[in-house]
Amino acid sequence: AASPAAMAAAAGGAAAAAAAAASAAEPGLLTKLHTYVQISPQLGVLAERLQLKRLVPVAVDRAMCEIITPVVERSVTIACMTTYELVTKDYATDPDETRLRAAAHLMVSSLAGSLALVTCKEPLRVSLSSQLRQMLQQQVDLQTLEQAVQLLVNDNLDLGCTIIERAATDKAIRDIDKSLAQAYETRVAAKQRGADFYQRATLQQQAAGPFPGALPDSLKPKPGNPSQQRVYEDYGRLPRGVQPLPRGYPDGNAPPSSPLQVSCI
Repeated sequence: AASPAAMAAAAGGAAAAAAAAASAAEPGLLTKLHTYVQISPQLGVLAERLQLKRLVPVAVDRAMCEIITPVVERSVTIACMTTYELVTKDYATDPDETRLRAAAHLMVSSLAGSLALVTCKEPLRVSLSSQLRQMLQQQVDLQTLEQAVQLLVNDNLDLGCTIIERAATDKAIRDIDKSLAQAYETRVAAKQRGADFYQRATLQQQAAGPFPGALPDSLKPKPGNPSQQRVYEDYGRLPRGVQPLPRGYPDGNAPPSSPLQVSCI
């Protein structure tokens, strides 16, 4: 069995490797988080004494890395499976791969982002609180510590949630494109050959079973159906559990993309 020292060394090596991957993927992440984190004015002089502008980004980064893998994987898996089943039916006879891709992206990003937000908020709150306590517990008394941690978590939770949401939506779009790659290629190849994709797809559906022939005409998949496309466009208008841009972002800029997509997922 490995000794405690060896295990600690291995863990340290893994952490260093993850940090190196993060740095390579997004140099200066902590500098960017330093720009976006919120430090409540109520903390006053305490914020300067504890160097919170330096410590809070580290805590946010570590808290996200602790929970992001299961949150993103679960959210993306569910979103991709659901999206694939629906778009391949709704766009089964549509010869335009761009409409298929646009609908898939709208649906999968909305589902994955919403699922990630619902799943990550409380675990991130717990993890961020724990990280901050570990960093600050030797420097202040217990009452001050708990007040500071509560303020810092409340002010920065949405930032972490937004970055995790972005990680989920980005991965979901990549994964659904992989799942639908053959469907895209089939449509492109049909265009290049000048083949009638719609007629061929309709005949294939009729041979496969009653769907969609048994449906009323208004519900049958039709290429370029505006009402069908609006259903998918509405996914992009669904409200999120947190604001897309937490308050205080300079010049309305988006939060930094997280290299945790590379180092932790």
